[in-house]
Amino acid sequence: MRDEIDSRFWVEHHEAFGRELGSAFASLRGWAARRDGSGPASHLLALTAAFAAAALTLNATLVA
Repeated sequence: MRDEIDSRFWVEHHEAFGRELGSAFASLRGWAARRDGSGPASHLLALTAAFAAAALTLNATLVA
C-alpha cells in the first residue's frame, strides 16, 4: 500500500517538474531568440556556459 502511494506521489511530482522545466527552457529559448547575439553580454553568457560545461564534464570524469 505504501509503495503504491509513494509511486503515485512520485509520478505526479515528476510530471509537474517536467512541465515546469519545459516551460523554463521554452522561456529561456524565447529570450535567447530575441537577442541579436552581439555585444559583451552575449560573450559573457557564452563564456559562462562554456565554463559550466567544462566543470560538469570534468567533475563527471573525476568521480567515476
